[in-house]
Amino acid sequence: MSAIVHDYRILRALERRGFITCKDGHSRHWTGRTVRNYFVDEGSSGLQRFEYKGKRYKVEYFDGCFYPFVVRDGLPVPSFV
Repeated sequence: MSAIVHDYRILRALERRGFITCKDGHSRHWTGRTVRNYFVDEGSSGLQRFEYKGKRYKVEYFDGCFYPFVVRDGLPVPSFV
């Protein structure tokens, strides 16, 4: 299981609870296909760590990224990040 949350349903649920703010967008992939972008900012609660359905999450920045990622707390982050 990946530490970075990719499931839009979880991200939308976290947004409804005020933990994060989501922004949708579309761009072109290098293959020419249109891909969906999902950008996350800290929510109105201002919390860096929070809990949803018994699982702990956190908002974390990685080097070279303008927007943070939502990461499951306690799982290893991939080495390429």
